[in-house]
Amino acid sequence: MRSRLVVFNTLSREKEPFVSLRRGKVQMFVCGPTVQDYIHLGHARTYIFYDVVARYLTHLGYKVRFVLNITDVDERITDEAKRTGMTPFALARKYSRAFVEDMARLKADTICRFEPVSKYVDKMIEQVSLLIRKGHAYAVDGWVYFDISTFPNFGKLSHQSSRELSLRPLELSIWKRNLLDFSLWHPRTLVEGKWDSPWGMGSPSWHIQDIAVTASLLGPQYDLHGGAYELIYPHHEAEIAEAESLTSLRPFVKYWVHTRLVNIKGEKMSKSSGNVYTVRDALRSYSVNQIRMFLLSRHYRRDMDIRGIDSAAKTYNRLRGMAEKCRRAVGAASKEYDEESLQHFCDAMNDDFDTPLALRALGEGLVSTSNTRSATAAARKLASIRLATSILGVDLGLG
Repeated sequence: MRSRLVVFNTLSREKEPFVSLRRGKVQMFVCGPTVQDYIHLGHARTYIFYDVVARYLTHLGYKVRFVLNITDVDERITDEAKRTGMTPFALARKYSRAFVEDMARLKADTICRFEPVSKYVDKMIEQVSLLIRKGHAYAVDGWVYFDISTFPNFGKLSHQSSRELSLRPLELSIWKRNLLDFSLWHPRTLVEGKWDSPWGMGSPSWHIQDIAVTASLLGPQYDLHGGAYELIYPHHEAEIAEAESLTSLRPFVKYWVHTRLVNIKGEKMSKSSGNVYTVRDALRSYSVNQIRMFLLSRHYRRDMDIRGIDSAAKTYNRLRGMAEKCRRAVGAASKEYDEESLQHFCDAMNDDFDTPLALRALGEGLVSTSNTRSATAAARKLASIRLATSILGVDLGLG
């Protein structure tokens, strides 16, 4: 019996059969970078993984709409701009362009929209105003806070109680009614604000930005929300509270899918610690295919370390050599697929997008192809491998 796609949902902490909200269509959103610098391989792992998710869903017959935001309004951008002598928006534009260029180099071809959040500030003001009118938010001294006491399900994504969450307060402020309340709007004093609002000049907070983008482009509910696991709390918890309070529709997102870290010698890769290996650094030493092979060589729900990139590059080179030998021996790949070979790959992908197992299936498929005496059968196996590599975005030179 053929397997069907199951996805680990952070919300339920279980693998669930994947069934889209609308038949034949998938809408997915992934939290993009805060553009105060070049992206590193930790960022790239997240975006490459969801690129593969979108490719595989397309293979399954879905029409996929994949939107990714670019956070170009943030105090970290303002701080970096001051340090470099640039304006915040000039800095954000520079690194937004660099990010889109890096995604193109890494063949993240499925992202249909790169959306700077600064385009949606009017929508954010509208949403914050509505939250105030509905009693879910309050304004004080130029700030607007979400009132967490009006949303009893806060913590359901991270599976934490209010008592547990209270040990990790989001923001310290004398203006907040509750310890866990989070800001929706910042006054000019925190961020170099550009926008006028009913609460004075200021800027939208991080948490309200994404739901303004998704409400505008994907509607009040959609299929899959992705991002790195450290965004689960507080960012994604806050998104759920805001969106479900605005619309009263549940669930806001059907499947929450989160990637783990890329470490450097066991330590988290992050700009704040000066512990980064950028995509541009990597591309000086490795090919795009080798980088994608590395980023897909570990299951997305497990941490990985940059020390594995050399091994992944060698694995890619070995598979490329095997594919070249098969192509010379067999000739052109068939227009028909070997169903058994393709099914091994799909079984791996159907089990929560198990890309390491899928890569292993590629290697086994190449060995099987080289050992197949029938030229017709071998050509079909090669066609299946070529299709699988196109889904993973790792080119083995099979055309």
